[in-house]
Amino acid sequence: MLIELRGVEFVNKGAELMLHAIMKEVRERVPEVTFVMEESSRIPANKLAEYGILRKFKFRKFGINFSPFINSLPWTLRKPYGLVTEHQINAVLDGSGFAFGDKWGSKKAGERCADHIKKWKKDSMKVVLLPQAFGTFTEDELIVKMRTILKYADLIFARDSQSFKYLSGISTNARLSLSPDFTNLISGIQSENHKELEKRIVIIPNQKMMETENAKQNDDYPSYLALIISLLQEKGQNPFFLIHESKKDGHIAGLINSKLEHEIDIVKEENPLIVKGIIGASDAVITSRFHGLVSALCQGIPSLSTGWSHKYQELLNDYEYPEGLCEVSLDKEYLNSKLYLLLDLGRRIQTIDKLMINSTLQKEKSKKMWSEVAKVLTRK
Repeated sequence: MLIELRGVEFVNKGAELMLHAIMKEVRERVPEVTFVMEESSRIPANKLAEYGILRKFKFRKFGINFSPFINSLPWTLRKPYGLVTEHQINAVLDGSGFAFGDKWGSKKAGERCADHIKKWKKDSMKVVLLPQAFGTFTEDELIVKMRTILKYADLIFARDSQSFKYLSGISTNARLSLSPDFTNLISGIQSENHKELEKRIVIIPNQKMMETENAKQNDDYPSYLALIISLLQEKGQNPFFLIHESKKDGHIAGLINSKLEHEIDIVKEENPLIVKGIIGASDAVITSRFHGLVSALCQGIPSLSTGWSHKYQELLNDYEYPEGLCEVSLDKEYLNSKLYLLLDLGRRIQTIDKLMINSTLQKEKSKKMWSEVAKVLTRK
């Protein structure tokens, strides 16, 4: 069985963690599976080869689409190069995370799924949108494309109740379900190379926090993190930056270090499983990256999170930990009250117990989701 993966890649550590989770969970339930992805700047050929993933051929140059020519070649000629044509694919799994909504627009919704799904279904492919955030939907053309996806997809999983409401508001579909982020099931790797990071506080920045519609928040974000770090240092803590994606996140870390009297370490780790392991071995996490927060909460790590969309608050609610949401603020009293949640021993014990109970519940929901996906994939 050939399954195409869409919406996952190798630059964003959260997206790459989702890739690991998908491959692990599907292989356990559908052992004969082979995965396929389209090559791109964020999905280079060498990484596909490393993961044993075949390439879906799509090539255009000088305005000429060469795909039909390659597609016409027999499999014996394409196989040595790992090139797969669309008509060979049996199913499409979309693990976008957050790609369908007004922020991303109708064009992206079309390219990712809506403009292809009728053909996929005509070719008897199974189509599943794995748990992800959705919405809002106010643009007419986007709503049309989302209704097409909702009509033809075999399964669609909203990752949170707000996303579920956004989808339910534009279409009634019995195949729409609610299920949490599925990276909660995959374990991190404890690396001997990062022993010095254990029992410290992780700071995970996000450049998207400087690209919101709130201009003051955008401007204050580096100063907010600098103040948080200074307060932690005053309390005897030794925090460090963990970069989850992009040069921009690393640039933010450098900018914040320039504001500090005592700079902190900037850790860049390519393997997303080791990134999760670093988080799991930490004392606490202060994050603006969604999957940094998932990786912390599902391992019972007390956390604070800023957020640029509804998905952060919804995730914290899933773990009965709404107090973990932190505003971008320069008010020392407010920030100290938030740091109390992480540093006070009694409060930490209560938080860890609560997170672990809810982690078990969330993992059971993810297992149920994968069972439903497997039934669809193996259905004749």
